[in-house]
Formats: sequence, C-alpha cells, structure tokens
Amino acid sequence: MKPRVAMIAYACDPEGGGEHWLGWGWAEVAARDCEVHLITTPKSRAAIERHAARAGLHAHFVELPAWRRRLSERLGGAGSWLRKIWWQRQAARCAAKLHAQAPFALVHQTTFHTFRVPFDAATKLGIPAVWGPIAGGEHTPPGFDSFLGAARGAERWRKIANRLWLALPSVQRSLRAASALFVSNRTTLDFLPEFCRAKATLVPPNALRDDVTLPAQSGSAAVPGRLSILYVGNCVPTRCIPLVLHALAELNDPRIGFTVVGDGPARAAWEQQAQALGVAGNFVGQVGRAQLADFYAAADALVFPALRDAGGSALLEAMSLGLPVVCLDWGGPAEMVDAGSGIKIPVTDPATTVRALAAALVRLRDEPDFRRALGAHAAVKARAQFTWEAKRELLKATYERLIAAP
Repeated sequence: MKPRVAMIAYACDPEGGGEHWLGWGWAEVAARDCEVHLITTPKSRAAIERHAARAGLHAHFVELPAWRRRLSERLGGAGSWLRKIWWQRQAARCAAKLHAQAPFALVHQTTFHTFRVPFDAATKLGIPAVWGPIAGGEHTPPGFDSFLGAARGAERWRKIANRLWLALPSVQRSLRAASALFVSNRTTLDFLPEFCRAKATLVPPNALRDDVTLPAQSGSAAVPGRLSILYVGNCVPTRCIPLVLHALAELNDPRIGFTVVGDGPARAAWEQQAQALGVAGNFVGQVGRAQLADFYAAADALVFPALRDAGGSALLEAMSLGLPVVCLDWGGPAEMVDAGSGIKIPVTDPATTVRALAAALVRLRDEPDFRRALGAHAAVKARAQFTWEAKRELLKATYERLIAAP
C-alpha cells in the first residue's frame, strides 16, 4: 500500500510557470510512489482538476475569507506575506481534518520556496514532516549596491527583515518541527540556525520542463572570433545586467552581441544604461516559448549575473540545451554551475568582477572548442541532476527513511 502523504503548495499550477509550475511538479512526482493529497489555493483550480486524475493525486482547495483577502490587498507588499501566513494556518487546519479522517504518514510543504512562510502543519500533525526546498537567505554581496539603482534601499532593508523574520516564533517552531529540510542553496543553509543544519539537504528547486529539446546547432558557434550572449528572465534589479553592460563597454567589441529576453521593472533603466555606455544591447521583451527556442539556438552562452537568486529556471534550461553559463560565484546559480559547465565570476568587488566578466567573454569568444565543451558538459549535468526523476528518487528515499524511523 502506498504511504498517504499530505503535500502543501501555496503556489501550484500544472499549466503555469516558475514556482507555480514547480509546486505542481513536486506533487505530481510524489504521486508516483505515494497517495498524495495536495492542499493548495483555488487560483488554478480548473487546471489542477484537469491534471489531477491523470497524475493520480487528490486535490483539496483552501481559500481565505473574503475580508482577510481584501485587508491583505490594502496593505500592499506586507499584506501579500500576511495573506500567505494566514493561508498556511488554514492549510494546516485542512491537513489536520484530513488526518483525523485517515492518518497521513508524512506531510511536506513545498511552496513558496522560502522560510518566511511558516510550516504550521509540521507543528500540528505530530508526524514526519519535510519542508522545502526553502530559500530566502540570499543577499546582495557587500559593495554591489550601486548596481541596483533605486532598489538599493529595499535590498538593505531586506537583509534586516530576513533576520527579524527568522526570529519569528512560528518560523523557529517550523524549523524545529521539520524532520527534514530541503534547502535551495548553501547561502540559505549558512543563514539558517545551526540547530537545523544537520537535517538539511541541498536541493536546487528547479527542474527541467518536459518540452525542452536539444537544438541541432548553436547559431554562431562555428564562427571564429564572434560571440552571441543571451540573458533570459525577469528584468529585476537583482539580476544585475549592468555588470554585463559594463564588461561589454570595457571590451568595446562589436563581435560580441548581447540579447536580453524578458521584461520587468528594471528593463527601461537597463536600456538607458546600455545607451549611455555605448553598448548595442538588443532588448526584445517577453516572448513565447516557441520563439524563445530560436533565441537559445542562436546563442553561444547564457549570462546570468544575479546578485541575489535562489536558482534560475532559464539558467537550467540553457544548460540542458547545451549552452555554457557565465554567472556569479554567489547564491543559487553558483550551486547549479560547476567548472565544467560554465564560468563562475568572483564577487570580491565590482571593478574586479567586471574585469573577470570581460575576460570570461573574451575567452568564450576566442575559444569556440572550449565553449562547446562547456556546453556539452552543461547538457549532461542538467539532464543527470535536474530532472524530475532525480527529484522522485530524493523524495522516495527521504520519505521512506522518515516513515520508517521511530
């Protein structure tokens, strides 16, 4: 008989993207070996109900009272977190009610991928509990605030807020009650209290989509002395494209092309900075997945200069497509990329980082065999370590160990 598991996922959508798609993925893969009861919000109810029968899981939808939702909306950003915390409490009550009807062997909270949303069910059910992957300990490295523009104040406040949040009794209780922690990256692991590190496992939150296929050949890989670099993702200040712009301005090399695919609040500022530095960046905005495949196929490398990031779905997707990655040796991306699959740039100080980034682009430009070798290894690494099958094996081993323990 399959073990009965409660899985709590605030963000969950089998037809969505980002964290919502990952929330569904964890439930779907767990359902291959367990009787999964998914507790989520009704936001994507229609899509979940379409996919639940095929996946073999049971969906339960928890909605906040209308007055609480209206109040949280009036409070802005703080209200968003308050809404998540309120919802988790109701989700824990739902799990407790289901547990009373037929006991669960284990409870697992997957999304949101952060320690800031307490795991109330772990403290209430008295059964083995898995929390994660959780992130949230990432922060902008010292000295790089000037690259964040208007967001620098918010980043400074975030560091203080994270310390305060970690001290919340509900968060501390959740960390103590969890039998096992999946932690997205070493930066967050080092940020968490020492008492919970022994039960933590580093687990990148991202996984490959089933519709990713390897391109026949990169568009300019066979052209000596030329390089086409690509960024894909949200245009937010912490992704720090200005680092790339400064490196390109330092090189002043028309043989290196740069394309930014994505949209967001920082895009306009990045475009203005590119013009001011004399860099011919191509900012194309948001595109559909079919068109995105063409951009990947035309690129020689992906740049992902995030100053604060837990992972990066585009980074993983690029690796799976055989593209080497240039990222900072910092946060989640540094956990996903190794010396064989990309170039990690040190974050000692901005001037050194920009010079190292420029040197990495020069090497990729001048050594096509080197970048092809990196890309080939990146594809192997992505498909070996970041598949849903790999996550299934992790869940199976973790669940079996915890359920069998006294």
